[in-house]
Amino acid sequence: MGKILRYEWKKQLFSKLIIGGILIVLTAAFVVGTMLEKERWQMTAMVLLVFAGLFASLYVGIESLLVLNRDLRTKESHMLFMVPYSAWSILGAKVLTAFLQIVLTSVLFAASFFLCFTAYVGASQGFAQFFPMLQRLLREWFDFQLDWKWIVLILCEVLISWMNMIGAGYASIIASRTVLVKSRLATPLAIILFLFLNWGMNQIIHLVAKALQLSNESYAYALTNLGISAVFTVVLLFASGWMAEKKLSV
Repeated sequence: MGKILRYEWKKQLFSKLIIGGILIVLTAAFVVGTMLEKERWQMTAMVLLVFAGLFASLYVGIESLLVLNRDLRTKESHMLFMVPYSAWSILGAKVLTAFLQIVLTSVLFAASFFLCFTAYVGASQGFAQFFPMLQRLLREWFDFQLDWKWIVLILCEVLISWMNMIGAGYASIIASRTVLVKSRLATPLAIILFLFLNWGMNQIIHLVAKALQLSNESYAYALTNLGISAVFTVVLLFASGWMAEKKLSV
């Protein structure tokens, strides 16, 4: 499995190098702008960092799906031709690679924003005052009390959401490619299945929250959302592995 993991990592590494290069340039621009008191540099760099974060989070989430779909469509996948590896090992390597790439991208952006805010706060009010200031702003704007419990939960929700996207995508792609393997309708069918699975999960979360009378802003609702998403992700990944073992392994 280690060889497959290294191969899958190399296939998706180039995009992370591009993201890392962009972050270095934008972070350097913000820090230099802060040191030179160039407000326009700061604003431009921060806006571009936010847009880069939105784009990167979306792309990193679907890149593994694009690679899997291409592998199955062109019949170049390990899953079809590499022996003696089982389909479970190959799919596991793909999932683990996707997870590691998500973690790597998250660390890169976290480091970038940390450096930017450290530079800004260090040049103005001092770092010790930044967290209380952020708490006050969140209370005033969103009536939201920020603490470490919420920070950890939000980070877990982001990771689980990404993995849920991968689980739903893998299940949809493998199901469509095993049913309509030679049809041009395989990709549209995968998209429809992907949207349906996500819609179904959201409906389940809504029904459970309604049955338990949970508020959307409550900590209990967030935990319920996280738990259902995690279970849903595990079920989808096991379903993907089962379909791959039955339909795609040689």
